[in-house]
Amino acid sequence: MRNRSIEAPVRGPRSLALAVLAASVLLAAAGPMQAQTAAPSDVKTAVQAEADGSTTLNQSIVVNAALPEVWQALTTSDGWRGWAAPFAVVDFRIGGVIETSYQANAQAGAPENIRNQIVAYLPQRLFAIRNVQAPRNAPFDVPTFQSLHTVVLLDAVGERSTRVAFVQPGYRSGEPYDTVLKHFRWGNGWTLEQLKKRFDVGPVDWAKLAAEAQKASAKK
Repeated sequence: MRNRSIEAPVRGPRSLALAVLAASVLLAAAGPMQAQTAAPSDVKTAVQAEADGSTTLNQSIVVNAALPEVWQALTTSDGWRGWAAPFAVVDFRIGGVIETSYQANAQAGAPENIRNQIVAYLPQRLFAIRNVQAPRNAPFDVPTFQSLHTVVLLDAVGERSTRVAFVQPGYRSGEPYDTVLKHFRWGNGWTLEQLKKRFDVGPVDWAKLAAEAQKASAKK
């Protein structure tokens, strides 16, 4: 297979996390769908053309933590709340759901929550998710996104370092796939950066972030 491009992505806004991915992901915190200025990134990106004519988006980053710690951050409710969203409920099993919201007072099952269903996993090696619920104001075609899936791969590259990759196969050429690919190219990259930051500087203090956002809004 040949790579159409390999480069570091721009740092995007808080996206529809997926895993993932979101988170995620897909996959969206303060000012969720607004463009931000590009900045240096540790994320490696490959957009690969496949033999069947589809395109695979492959992004990865090395996290400064042991693999079991990173797995816990990606597969448990407490783990997700430490870096991805203030509200997270994870039912980690085949058919289970990773449900998140950037509203701290969200309730499970709310229509604006992000819900990613777990379709496969290998303990401490990989899991695959597919979005089954996205916010109504998502800036891309949701049915197209939901026709895709995301594979999260973990690989220990040292005693205290783990490579994490988000891989999304199945993109087709043209719209609406192009817009979905563009969104998750920067969105997934941003999400990977936040996962790395979790272990570099510690878990997110969501209450502090909310207070800062409220203070900044009051000055406008």
